[in-house]
Amino acid sequence: MMRPRLHGTDGIRGEFIGIHGDDFDALNALINLRHLSSRAMRIIGEATGLYLVNNVGESPLVVIGWDRRDANAELVASLESGLCAAGCRTLRVGELPTPGLHHAVLATAADAGMMITASHNVATDSGVKLFDSEGYKSMPEVEDRISELAWDLADGGMAAPQENGDSLEMIDGLSLYRSVLKKRMQSFESLFNVNFESSDWGDAIASPGLILDCSGGAATEWLADGLSRRGLDTIEVSNRMDPINHKCGAGEFSPTAQWTISELLMDAPEHRLLWTIAQHLESNDGMPTWEPGQIVGAALDGDGDRCLLIEGTVDGLRIVDGDRMCDDIMRAAISVQSASWKMAASIESDLGLTADLPRLGEHTAITTAVGDRWLSAALWPEPNKRLLKSSYFPRVIGTEDSGHLVMPAPCPGEPDAWTLVGDGAATLIASLLARVVLNKDGATTSFQSGWKKRVSIQPSVREKWTGKGELANLIRTTAEDWCGVNLTQTEVDGEATLLLLEGALNALPISIAVRNSGTEAKTSISVRFSTGVEVNGDELIALLENTLKPHLTP
Repeated sequence: MMRPRLHGTDGIRGEFIGIHGDDFDALNALINLRHLSSRAMRIIGEATGLYLVNNVGESPLVVIGWDRRDANAELVASLESGLCAAGCRTLRVGELPTPGLHHAVLATAADAGMMITASHNVATDSGVKLFDSEGYKSMPEVEDRISELAWDLADGGMAAPQENGDSLEMIDGLSLYRSVLKKRMQSFESLFNVNFESSDWGDAIASPGLILDCSGGAATEWLADGLSRRGLDTIEVSNRMDPINHKCGAGEFSPTAQWTISELLMDAPEHRLLWTIAQHLESNDGMPTWEPGQIVGAALDGDGDRCLLIEGTVDGLRIVDGDRMCDDIMRAAISVQSASWKMAASIESDLGLTADLPRLGEHTAITTAVGDRWLSAALWPEPNKRLLKSSYFPRVIGTEDSGHLVMPAPCPGEPDAWTLVGDGAATLIASLLARVVLNKDGATTSFQSGWKKRVSIQPSVREKWTGKGELANLIRTTAEDWCGVNLTQTEVDGEATLLLLEGALNALPISIAVRNSGTEAKTSISVRFSTGVEVNGDELIALLENTLKPHLTP
C-alpha cells in the first residue's frame, strides 16, 4: 500500500511539539496531526541524505539555512545529524531568507540545500524546503522517493544509516544574499533604464514614504535602511522582539483585500502595517496622505520569498497582488524596449491577466500548478536545461496572486547566465522601479481585472477529494447546470487532486478549480471570471461549497 507522502505544495510543515514517540509515531504524527518533532526531522535528514548519496554520489554537500523560530535551532541540529548519518557533508549558512538559500547553493556548488522554515505560518510551526544543486525547489518525484525512504527507516524496513559525514565551518549566507540583491537591483535598473538612487519617488510613493513590513524576518533590520540610503524614505514596522509573522507580513493578507478610510479609522487594525497607516490617518485628521495609485506600504512574508503591496484608492486602500505586480513589471519593461515575454501564471491567478495580454503585443502565457517551483519549471528553456543564456535580462516572469513572483537572477560564475528564483525583496525593488517608469507617459494601461474568489473547506478529510470519481462528477454537473454551458476538464502537471473546469460565458473565459491544500487539512474552491462576465460568482461558489462540504467535513 502506498504510504503517505510527507511533502506538501511547498515542503514539509507542522507545529513543533518536541519529541513524539518512536520514528514511526513521529512520521504518523506529522501526517495525521501536523506535529513536527525533532525525531521526524532526523528521519527526514537521513532519508534525504540517502537519496542524495544514491543519486549524487559519495559525500554530497548540503547547505542548511533557517528563519527565526524558537524551535529551529533544535530542528537544524536534528536535520544535520540525520544528513551526516547518511554520509553527507553539511554547511550551515545561518538565518537568511529562503531565496538566500537558493543563492548559497549556487555560490558553494552544493549538491542540495535545505531551508528550515514554515514560510508565512505562525511562529510555532516550522518545516523544511529542499533545493536541488541548481537552486530549484524539489519536484514531487524526488519528494516521493524521500518519503518512501523515510517510511522504510521508520518502520524498520531499512536499517538506519551509520555513516559519519562532516559538518563544515559555517559561512555568512545573509551577507552573500545581500550582495546578490545589490546585483539584482542593478539588473532591474538596466531592464527599466532607470537608476534607483536618482529616481523621483514623489509620484509613485505616498507621503511620508514607504511603510515596510518584513514580518520580523531576516530582512527586518536592514532592508528599510538600505532603501532609505538609496533615496527612498522607508520605515520598517515589524520587529524582532515579537515572534516571526506575529500580526504582520504578507501571509495575513488576501490578494483581493481592500479597506475604506472609515474602516481603518473606526476599528484599529491588528495587522501592524495597517495599524501604522491608520495612525498616520488619525494624525492627519482622517485625511489620506496618499493620492490614488500611490504605493503606501509593502509586506514580505516571514521567509522573504513573496511580497504584496498596498496602494491608495479614492476612498481607501487595496492590495496590489502578484498578478498586478507582474503586469506592472512587464508593462514598464515593454515601454522601455519592446520585446516578447514568456509569462507563467498559476491556476489561481486573475483570468484578466492572461485574457488581456494581447494588448501588450505578442507574448506567451502558460498556466501552472500552485507553487513557485512550477512557475520556474514552466520558464526553463528545456526540462533538463534550466539556465537562461542571455547577455541582457531575460524576458520571462512567473506569478501567483499570493505575491510569489519568479524572475531571473544572475548566475554566479557563469557570464550571461541566469537562474530563476522567487524573492520578496527583489519583487519589491522591481515593482517600485516599474511604478517610476509607469508614471511617465507612454505606458500601456493595466489589465482589466476579472472576478475571482477562493473559499476553503476546513477542516477537510482530504483523502475523500481526489479530483476524480463520483464526487468530482457531482461538482462538474453542479457547475455546468449553474453556468448553463459545458465545461472542459484541464489537466495541470503537479496537481494530482485538481479538478480544473474551463469554459466560456458570453464568449469570455471562466474557470472553476477544486484542489486539496498541500500543507493543511483543507480543500479549496476557486472561481474565476474574466472581465465582462456579468453573473453572480458568489452564488456559484456558495453552491459549490455547500455541495462539497457534507462529503469532506470530518
